[in-house]
Amino acid sequence: MGQVAERAGIAHSIASEQLSLLRQGGLLTSRRDGKTVYYRANPPGITTALAELQQHLGTCCPPHPA
Repeated sequence: MGQVAERAGIAHSIASEQLSLLRQGGLLTSRRDGKTVYYRANPPGITTALAELQQHLGTCCPPHPA
């Protein structure tokens, strides 16, 4: 989390909150090794989230004919 905060230029507390939300949403996985938490993208979770977004956008906001 410290490296994420530093690279993004945000406070550690904000990075922690955002990473937690991404993990809860299934977009990230995490594992703890002592005091260090390692985060990794979760491809199946990302695929599911994108499919749900596409479905929602197709329902609420159909494309306009060109």
